[in-house]
Amino acid sequence: MNPFELNRRDVMTGSLGVLAGLAGTMTDLGAQEPGETDPKLFEEMTAVLDRTAELFNTQQSVMELWDQDDTLPLYVAEELRKPIIGWDELRAYMHPARKRMLDTFRWGYSNLTARYLGPDIALALFDHWFEILIVGENQVPRAGFDRVLAIYRKRPEGWKQILYAQCPYGPYDYVQALRERAVSPDFEEFRRKTKQAESE
Repeated sequence: MNPFELNRRDVMTGSLGVLAGLAGTMTDLGAQEPGETDPKLFEEMTAVLDRTAELFNTQQSVMELWDQDDTLPLYVAEELRKPIIGWDELRAYMHPARKRMLDTFRWGYSNLTARYLGPDIALALFDHWFEILIVGENQVPRAGFDRVLAIYRKRPEGWKQILYAQCPYGPYDYVQALRERAVSPDFEEFRRKTKQAESE
């Protein structure tokens, strides 16, 4: 069987497990319309992502962000073909020894949307970017960006991750976004002056 089919099946199996767990807690949250973010939830999710940035940007472990009581954490990393399913794989991937591969890592986010999936379950969708330098001679900093979909469970100490999935752009859209980002910030001012000069 094609290895990509196996990976996809692993993702679907894990995701269905999460959805099955949610089914028993889902309630009618009709007050929240599609595309609408509850202000309190938005504030709480912002605090979670600010803490995520703080941990990443001080080169610390992010394991505290995960719900340690969850039975099947899921992490879909864009740099891996196979999703990470379960605590053994997640802890191995996040092990401190891995940090020896990284010289410096910087992370940020924007465009957060959040909504409840149940009374103690929430989904966050946001853009993220990163800059990374790998340890080794002749290495240069690299950067990337894409979307993230994450699911959190409310615990007494706050919202904790149970799923974190990076959602890369398709090749064409990614190249287009790179070209748009390459435009100098002062281009619009240059355009305005050019049009003004043409009209005189």
